[in-house]
Amino acid sequence: MTGKEFHRPSGPSVWMGKDLAEARDWIYDLSPETLAEIDDCVEKLRANPKPLEQIGETDFPFDTLKAEIADFRRELASGRGFVNLRGIDAANYTDDELGMIFWGFGGYFGRRMPQSFLGDRLGTVMDVTDEEPDRTRRRGYHSAGGQPVHSDACDMIGMIGIRTAKSGGASRLVSGGAVHNAMLDMCPDLLAVLYEGLVCRMTDTDAADMGLPPLIPERVPAFTHANGWLNVHFLYSYIDRAVEAGDHRPSAREQAAIDVFFSLCDHPDFKLEYVLRPGDIQVLNNRTVLHGRADFEDHPEKERRRQLKRLWLMVDDWPALPDVQRRLYGEHRWTWREPAAG
Repeated sequence: MTGKEFHRPSGPSVWMGKDLAEARDWIYDLSPETLAEIDDCVEKLRANPKPLEQIGETDFPFDTLKAEIADFRRELASGRGFVNLRGIDAANYTDDELGMIFWGFGGYFGRRMPQSFLGDRLGTVMDVTDEEPDRTRRRGYHSAGGQPVHSDACDMIGMIGIRTAKSGGASRLVSGGAVHNAMLDMCPDLLAVLYEGLVCRMTDTDAADMGLPPLIPERVPAFTHANGWLNVHFLYSYIDRAVEAGDHRPSAREQAAIDVFFSLCDHPDFKLEYVLRPGDIQVLNNRTVLHGRADFEDHPEKERRRQLKRLWLMVDDWPALPDVQRRLYGEHRWTWREPAAG
């Protein structure tokens, strides 16, 4: 491929972190009416508890937020690709109740999907390396310290803050389109490598659960342009796992492309960093926005460690993701359907 063959994305999805850091229009403060509605919904569930997966729109109708939810969906699909909500006072709720609120909210954006071989659909993002030290079995969201920006196996990702770290641990977001265009201008030959694809290997536990070999049989592109969307899908842990297992040794050209990609993602001009405080909600378009976290110092006690609750969401009315990237989704895992909710 040559530079002339690449699609150059434009518009609000192509943003620089340094610009957003100076603005505040990407933060939405929940109204007192919405906060009162949330509190009323939780009180009703306290009086009449039900399993998480049976909680639906009748439990969290969000009547005071319906117009905003429609705006959020448009912002995620064709705007900057992420939204942030603030105002929930986490001190008023237990961890499980915050999870219920988030579960109810997430259902307005997509189908809530399993996130690992464990079948967890409301994932707990927390360091449990002391309980599962084997990296080949442990998922990245159960690890300690920082994470480079990456994509996950879904269309949208949602997070709600439960507890912050002792220090550090800021959420990190990067526009895939901005990184793409910078590489297109500076090194289109290396951008071509990311279109051609990289060798990837799943975790052993996920592969075993799916009945598949861990090594993905064909190269997975970091960038594709299809159905009007520039899709970014990059999982360095899968690339690194293939190297560690002896499946592949990156060529000098491949390593240069990876290095440039990461150097741009980590540049202060490109990345947006902010701490998700307890009760804060973040939803992002996983196909246009890369996400990660800054390094942090955590509390040794498990009950005090940094924690977020996470949702993986599939959006049926979005343009189809190319099959060459969807391989990282473990497609047959996504045949699960929501149970009827009361």
